[in-house]
Amino acid sequence: MSRRLSVPVQVRFADVDMARHVHNAVYLHWFETGRMALLREVTPPVNDWRTEGLILARNEVDHRRPVHLTDDVSVEVWCGAIGNKSFDLHYVVRRLKDGAHEVCAEGRSVMVCFNYVTDQAIPIPGAWRTALERFVEE
Repeated sequence: MSRRLSVPVQVRFADVDMARHVHNAVYLHWFETGRMALLREVTPPVNDWRTEGLILARNEVDHRRPVHLTDDVSVEVWCGAIGNKSFDLHYVVRRLKDGAHEVCAEGRSVMVCFNYVTDQAIPIPGAWRTALERFVEE
């Protein structure tokens, strides 16, 4: 069973810059699309995000090759290290070209569990941790 979640993303006309490829900031939006798909699998359907939730503490992007307007693109997301209060998510943006899935970008996010009432980082809830473990790939 694959531990990665793959999500198709649409390249919009507005995503393309003057150099005729996808602007670098768009990759963070694609990471978010993958991240939210994974978090829907991890967090309960009813969660009071006003009290307890997540903070995005860090984003990293390594660009490998350009993506263009007509490319078929997907983002893969999986969980790396799981700590006490934080966990890493990893991403690969791929485009389908000539029957092969080429890596266009790779990235990582650090997510911190947070209580918005106390304004403090909190331990990862047990149910979240168990669900995250299904997506761990070292």
